[in-house]
Amino acid sequence: MTRFGAFALALAFLFAQGLLGAPAGAQPLPAEPTMLELDVEQLSPRMVTPDSGALSVLGSVTNVSDRRISDIVARLQLGERQDSGDELAETLNEPPPTDSPVSDWIDIADTLEPGQSAQVRITVPLADGSLPVTDPGVYPMLLNVNGTPSYGGAARLAALHLLLPVLGVPGQAPPQGDQPASMSMLWPIAASEPKVVEARYERPVVLADDGLAGELRAGGRLDALVSAALAHRDDPDLFGSLCFAIDPELVETVKAMTRGYRVRTPSGEVSGKGRADAERWLESLRQLVASHCVVQLPYAGADLTALTELHSGAELVADAVNGTSILSVLGVQPRQGVLWPGSVLSGPALRMSSAAGVNTVLTGPAQLEADPAGTRTTEIDGTGVRAVPYDALVNTALTGEPSRIPGRVTPADEPEVATQNGLAALALRTGLGDAQQTGDPLLVAPPQRWDATAGELGTLLSSVETLRSAGMVSPAPLEDLLAGPANGSAALNGGQEAAGADPNVPGSVLRTLSAVESTAADLQRAMAVDPTRQVEPIRLIRPLHNAVLRAASNVWHDRIDQGSAAAATAQAQVDTLRGQVSVATPSQPVSLASGSSPLPVTLRNELPVAITVRLQLENSAGLRPADIQDTPLAADSRVGRLIPAEALRSGRFNVDVSLTTPGGTKLGSPAHLELTSTELGTFTVVLTATAGAALVLLAGRRIYRRVKADRS
Repeated sequence: MTRFGAFALALAFLFAQGLLGAPAGAQPLPAEPTMLELDVEQLSPRMVTPDSGALSVLGSVTNVSDRRISDIVARLQLGERQDSGDELAETLNEPPPTDSPVSDWIDIADTLEPGQSAQVRITVPLADGSLPVTDPGVYPMLLNVNGTPSYGGAARLAALHLLLPVLGVPGQAPPQGDQPASMSMLWPIAASEPKVVEARYERPVVLADDGLAGELRAGGRLDALVSAALAHRDDPDLFGSLCFAIDPELVETVKAMTRGYRVRTPSGEVSGKGRADAERWLESLRQLVASHCVVQLPYAGADLTALTELHSGAELVADAVNGTSILSVLGVQPRQGVLWPGSVLSGPALRMSSAAGVNTVLTGPAQLEADPAGTRTTEIDGTGVRAVPYDALVNTALTGEPSRIPGRVTPADEPEVATQNGLAALALRTGLGDAQQTGDPLLVAPPQRWDATAGELGTLLSSVETLRSAGMVSPAPLEDLLAGPANGSAALNGGQEAAGADPNVPGSVLRTLSAVESTAADLQRAMAVDPTRQVEPIRLIRPLHNAVLRAASNVWHDRIDQGSAAAATAQAQVDTLRGQVSVATPSQPVSLASGSSPLPVTLRNELPVAITVRLQLENSAGLRPADIQDTPLAADSRVGRLIPAEALRSGRFNVDVSLTTPGGTKLGSPAHLELTSTELGTFTVVLTATAGAALVLLAGRRIYRRVKADRS
């Protein structure tokens, strides 16, 4: 293993509870400050077999405090054998005491000044030495580092918890296993997070940063997932048991990177540097998945439950689960109707997914109201969809489960340690526990955004080989599991059905995304294919849908601020599209030659599609516009338009001219029109004539009365 993890659980107080074995008089330090950082680089063997002679640990400790630390020693400690999945699950969350047996203390360094490091090398015999194992099983193990800081007493300053699977006692005949368990493994290939912040038609894609290029580069996370699996392609049984779960959004983004892309920085956009790495990685992925089992992940890991709460939710769910056309770039056809959601499905989400063609979901047993026996396929009540549960214990070990103690980090939070714990959980499930094997097939599902080095991934696959050699595992294709009969039926978890949208998606984010979808739908209704360009409107609208799916990704569940930023990015993309259709007015004041002179404006459409727009006059007191008909604009056009209107008064006044779709979506920004009217409008003329006539009548009446009075 290249690197077992920079696992810096150096706070002694985090491990003081339930962990014995410190030298006499050693006391845990107060919560502050951190003293030693422990970095374990190698553990050998990863699984103890009858041929194993000793257990070796290689790593280093670094003084990260501001004090000298002296008398630094280390040893290994084992806990009691784990007999059941429930017991192991509790151990993953809260390590139990590991005080028997214990190895001798090994001197690490007499003194470490602040910033200094020392090598940790421990080798302990497993048969008749100080750390004997007498029975096969899974054991909690602790690497315990003690020292004495200046102005303090001896204490545990660093520690590492992990699980040690023992397949056979060293020096004894290997145990005879039962019928090996049939095992299939999902191999997820998805980006750490969506990176696209702009994807305009015929423009280079813009990424939030160049982190994805680092994942694609040799030695990067995504490169490790592909290269580690390719290294075992010559083993048809093991390689055949893998089924690659691919995120269409990742493939689409990497394909866009191969055409050249931009990266957004605080000082502006710059050219991305990962084009060559994207081309190489995409070709490696094609080789990996050629003629092999592939299933689809939701686009960008979209939370399907959250999507049901949005405008056009059913269409969004369909978009999220139907990425077959995108994966065609790889020259592969994914398993039709099979989906690994990656997040809990509500009833509406499952029904919409079923309507979109999903007939099988790969899910955790907790998603079902009544767990099926083992990991067998079951029918979900009232949906026509089958559920294939993966093993929850192995998934928890590989994923990592946060501790119930605030501020405490469990070993599984480190990907490399999680790999070791996943191996132990797999060994327990396939024969190292006291419970009899059921003979049910086993589906292994790592985290969808698996973060492990190529060395760790290779170790996992090699350990499956070790389990197969021990007669505990029989690798089998996922197709065999999917083709099996359903084992009864189960309902969806009632709490999720009642809860509706995932509570990890804030209401403000849902409202923003729903508004984006509503606007996108109205824009699409206003658009049409222009005969000269022959561009379908959906090619402009699809990036908006994809932006919504990215903002609804389950990767943001515990990163609320980033999720809100992703929603703002989706809003910015729809605003950019709206801004490509605009209205302009003359920069100089317009003099109306008569009371009914038309108002000149210029309409501009920078889109590659035709669009119908509606002109509106605002703040138009003193002006009576005539009925303004909707105006179709050709693609890439600039058109002058005269708005018929009648001035109601003379003088100088201002009018705002705005542009919308027929459905009311605002386009561009309102334009300011300054008017000067010297003519009287019809209403003014009639009013003046009426007043003049009244004046004549009143004057005549007065004259008549005066003449009559004189005669009298």
